[in-house]
Amino acid sequence: MKHGFIIIILLLANVAAWGAKRLPPWMNELPKAGNSTIMYVREAGEGATLNEAHNQALLRVMQSTANRIGRPFDIQTVDEALAGGTDYQTLSRQYNIPVNKVDQYDEQLRDGTYRVWVLCQVAVSGNIQPQWEELRREGEVNNWTSLAKSAVVPGLGQMGKGYTAEGLLTLGSELLLVGTGVGCYFMAQNQLDIMRDANTTYADWNAAQNSYNTIQTVSYIAWGAAAVIYVFNLYRAYSMQPKRTTGIAFAPSVLPSDKGLAPTLSLTFNF
Repeated sequence: MKHGFIIIILLLANVAAWGAKRLPPWMNELPKAGNSTIMYVREAGEGATLNEAHNQALLRVMQSTANRIGRPFDIQTVDEALAGGTDYQTLSRQYNIPVNKVDQYDEQLRDGTYRVWVLCQVAVSGNIQPQWEELRREGEVNNWTSLAKSAVVPGLGQMGKGYTAEGLLTLGSELLLVGTGVGCYFMAQNQLDIMRDANTTYADWNAAQNSYNTIQTVSYIAWGAAAVIYVFNLYRAYSMQPKRTTGIAFAPSVLPSDKGLAPTLSLTFNF
């Protein structure tokens, strides 16, 4: 019994680690530029909303690029333009500050605010035309991918978006309810066998009938609840915003912090 419990815990931990949101490779090491006209820059922004945090990250990229290539840059005007919905590419052309966003990584912090890391290609100098490179987007949490995960294993999509506790609770609830439904089926069959036995007395038949009705009621409730939780699990996996880096894992990695990236090697439980 003890060994079985340990095996179940390890299986759940592996499922959680598999579904956990992973840091994209560029969070650990910036890509190497394939030509001399560009370099890769990684910046982070914070805000009450994802859009605000995203704009702050891009603002920092544009500011650092402007300072390096010697372009005039009014940070307050650009900040207001981004907040007003102006596309960063429009501002990049307007100020002649070549910036090309390649990828981003979003996380929701414990206080409900957001942090967004952006990876951008920027011009090395102000007197050359940058030659942008194609770089495959990595590390994104796709809503349809999360939906597919939760369709196969309930709760896995939630784990992948950072809601490990909810994902494990969903998976555990589904296993419990489905197990109850299956158990009720075999118990009901046993009561039917008693009722069909020609040697069963009236009292035993009546008791078996009552037990059968009770078991059937419990079975309907279990299967119905399992169906409701499964559908809700799909909705949550698709609609929820990605949270902070989470999961249950024991592996070397780097995690974002206020001062940049911090290496870590530990058993991580982020819920």
